[in-house]
Amino acid sequence: MDNSLVLTLSFIIYSLFIIGFGLYSTRLRKRTSDDFVLANRELGPWAASLSASASAESGWVMLGLVGEAYLFGAAAFWIIPGIALGYLFNWFFIAERLRKVSLDGSLVTLPQFIVNRFGKNSKALLLISSVIITAAMLGYVAAQMNAAGKAFDAVFSMPYWIGVLVGAGIILAYTITGGFRAICWTDIIQATFMFIALIIMPIVVLFKLGGYSNFLEGIQQVDPDLLSFTYGKAGFAMLGFIAGLIGIGLGYPGQPHVLSRFMAAKDTNTIRKAGMISISWMVIVYLGAIFFGLFAKVYFGEIADPEQALPLAIAEFLSPIIGGFVIAAIVSAICSTADSQLIVVSSIISRDIVPIFKKNSSIDDYNKTQNLDRVVLVLLALLSILFALSENRVIFTFVLYAWSVLGASFGPVVILGLLWKKTSKAGAITGMLTGAIVSVAWRNIPVLKSAVYELVPAFILAFLAVWIVSMFTSDGNKADV
Repeated sequence: MDNSLVLTLSFIIYSLFIIGFGLYSTRLRKRTSDDFVLANRELGPWAASLSASASAESGWVMLGLVGEAYLFGAAAFWIIPGIALGYLFNWFFIAERLRKVSLDGSLVTLPQFIVNRFGKNSKALLLISSVIITAAMLGYVAAQMNAAGKAFDAVFSMPYWIGVLVGAGIILAYTITGGFRAICWTDIIQATFMFIALIIMPIVVLFKLGGYSNFLEGIQQVDPDLLSFTYGKAGFAMLGFIAGLIGIGLGYPGQPHVLSRFMAAKDTNTIRKAGMISISWMVIVYLGAIFFGLFAKVYFGEIADPEQALPLAIAEFLSPIIGGFVIAAIVSAICSTADSQLIVVSSIISRDIVPIFKKNSSIDDYNKTQNLDRVVLVLLALLSILFALSENRVIFTFVLYAWSVLGASFGPVVILGLLWKKTSKAGAITGMLTGAIVSVAWRNIPVLKSAVYELVPAFILAFLAVWIVSMFTSDGNKADV
């Protein structure tokens, strides 16, 4: 049988398995208003941890981070301590508090938490938070579709636009029917595939290079700076570069698709166990992606698009059957983020925005709510597909842009809202707007963009904005946080 056909068939088998697994999860569906968006708050430690991790890391790790390591070498390792701190803070300072607050208030979305915490029935809080999340998430999902197009192009020589459509089709096949539960169930499989792929592939490439000593010799010939943790930078350029990579971890407390896993966790014990599982998974996956990028640089030399290094290696080194399943790991990473973001945004639009303009709308009407969730989800997917088809982008930088907007807009608000009782409505509004505006402005001013990753200044300024404005506007109301 032709190798390309075997590769395709193995990938199809995986895709059908994932879709079937997601659809099977509908057998546990409950007829409650929050089942479609939070799986009835029944996630156990493995589902909560692996789903949160896979949805956060996505195709930007398996394609984007590999590309960064390919370009900047050992300097990419600076990303790991920042991400690890982000995971630790989220799981051990934010998760349990958010779970309790959302459970007590029957809250299912981040905007609902913000309104409940800072201003009951505040349309301003609801609209500002919902619009920022929707705009950033659409770009984020488009980046995942972009990753799908690149992966299928590299492995199957499939036109970019067809790859985008195939990736979107796989995601929608189980998300529309099974909702959040189907997403979390499939995330367990997808996170496992990502984990295995990023252990196997660095070992395979290192073996092809003839061992670690040959790799060191080869990288000296290709570019000695790739072994430098500063990539040859010095002074303020070095500090900005390192701060930008470490600063990526600042974004975790503000990611709605990650926070939703905390809201859906079953109990306190689940949070504790899930935190340890999640952090362990992250460290191994990140190390694997960076080492693979370094090894691929020596083996392949120059590649037109470094973000295609992993699928190219799969096609060259692995048997068609194994290769099909490993390429499925890349698609898994893409699906595990895009599906989560689509469900988050659709729930915000259907449950937070629509009721503002439709006074008689009720989330207690199960059938109407489920149907609206699904219609909005499909429309959002179509918008993301159109965005992805408009341009073949650099996944790493585009994801980090959306990550910055979300992290800076909501991270300080969530942190202070949960940990500081005096945080006020005015402080929350000021912080959200500051985070979004500074992220966008910094990103689009070349001299600032080149100095440091926009999330770092945007997060700091937004945090200060929430704190300072709250100091002057707090009415002394001791919120139950």
